[in-house]
Amino acid sequence: MSKTTYILALVMLCSVLSYGQQIIFHKNLNFRANTLQQSLNDEEDRLLLACETEQILKVSIFNDFFSENIDVFSNKTEIDLTTLPYGDFVIQAKLGQKWIVMYLEKKEDIRITSSNEKELNTEAKTASLSQNESTTDGHALESIKKPFEATNDNESLFYWVVTESNSSFGSSKTMRLEYKDDIYKLISKNKLELKSTIGKANKLIIYEVYNKSEFMDKQFRNPAYYTTDDASKFLNTDPLYVSSDQADDGF
Repeated sequence: MSKTTYILALVMLCSVLSYGQQIIFHKNLNFRANTLQQSLNDEEDRLLLACETEQILKVSIFNDFFSENIDVFSNKTEIDLTTLPYGDFVIQAKLGQKWIVMYLEKKEDIRITSSNEKELNTEAKTASLSQNESTTDGHALESIKKPFEATNDNESLFYWVVTESNSSFGSSKTMRLEYKDDIYKLISKNKLELKSTIGKANKLIIYEVYNKSEFMDKQFRNPAYYTTDDASKFLNTDPLYVSSDQADDGF
């Protein structure tokens, strides 16, 4: 019996595996989002959102493979996370005319409970490293993909959307992250608005995002970040679509 097989057998005999879910929530710390209370409950299986000054109209949860829209129309809401599949998610809460963007990671939590847990983990790690070294010719192991890290695909999945509503009643501006499937609807809606009397002054600008995690981290801290030269590292600062522009919308 090899050393690795022996260690695995020892772990199975002397330890108990505990399965569960691990939720990591990244709240929006931008000062523009401070009216929205964002947290998990004590059991960390429900997302708690509350706002004293205005109603939460809608909450959207999505990633590359999952999308859910929840109508709220209340000052507070609790969202069950137990039915959410494992993965990394963007969460957007709509308050009035603004969207507040948050992140959530959900993954399986497997814990080993044993009186010899520390010793077993050390031996298992040593055996695993030894085995990897013999099969990789000494090359470093490939890094684990970080949450929200941009893929090498040529086709972007997320876009930064800036909308400006201008009319005789006033003006407003919103910025948010959108999934590609929703971009078609936004462009079609904007083109119809431009033909109307009320919405002819509205503006829609869409940017392609290269690295969602890095871009949103910077954008949280500086609402005007997407207009800076530094932003070009994480998104295409040349818009893919601008209202009434001749830019190639590419859709």
